[in-house]
Amino acid sequence: MSGSDDDGVLKFDMHIHTWYSPDSAIDPASVVKLWRKKRILPLVCDHNSMTGSEAVFSELSRISPGIPVILAEEISTSEGEIVGLFLNEEIPSSLSAAETLDRVQDQGALSLIPHPFCSYRSSAIRRDILQEIIGRVDIIEGYNARVLSDDENQMARDFAEEHKKPLSAGSDAHTPLELGRCFLHIPPFSEPEELIRALREVSVRFRLMHPSIHYITRAVKLARSFRKG
Repeated sequence: MSGSDDDGVLKFDMHIHTWYSPDSAIDPASVVKLWRKKRILPLVCDHNSMTGSEAVFSELSRISPGIPVILAEEISTSEGEIVGLFLNEEIPSSLSAAETLDRVQDQGALSLIPHPFCSYRSSAIRRDILQEIIGRVDIIEGYNARVLSDDENQMARDFAEEHKKPLSAGSDAHTPLELGRCFLHIPPFSEPEELIRALREVSVRFRLMHPSIHYITRAVKLARSFRKG
């Protein structure tokens, strides 16, 4: 695959937001630059929007034909967030988690549960709901750089191991300074099933952000809301 290292391994950050998320300050061009400079493939999963993902992969496909095009969205269900990846079209927010998974599966896409045990975010999936839907979930995020403590990531990793689910890792970047800090070394893939297999053979480069990063995100969201008002 174009962009892989000499040994055929790809770098993959499985959680990035552009400014098509209301709390992100990242220009899609900065995500493209991440690929140009560091060859880190981004999973752009903006909140309830595929626009940033489409913009980034339109440019990446032009620069590096043959890379996997992974359109994604972090969907706000009525019971917490679910990421859909390899989507063909946006999935509306506010559906139940189960109905959201139906929509993901109808597209032949994959589902990923982001930061499932994060104590900071009220948007994290409800734990009782996660227990109900886990059999239908494809991937658990085991490394999220924005959780308050890696203990919360460890809970996710333990949960994934218990249920035999592959793990993802992501910066959850909302600001340019977070880009390039976290990624997987993963074998090449192009299709959803290949990604699931490849996730069984990864190594992780990962660093937690300082919790104060959330204050920056809140300020970005407030400033953008103020400008719109």
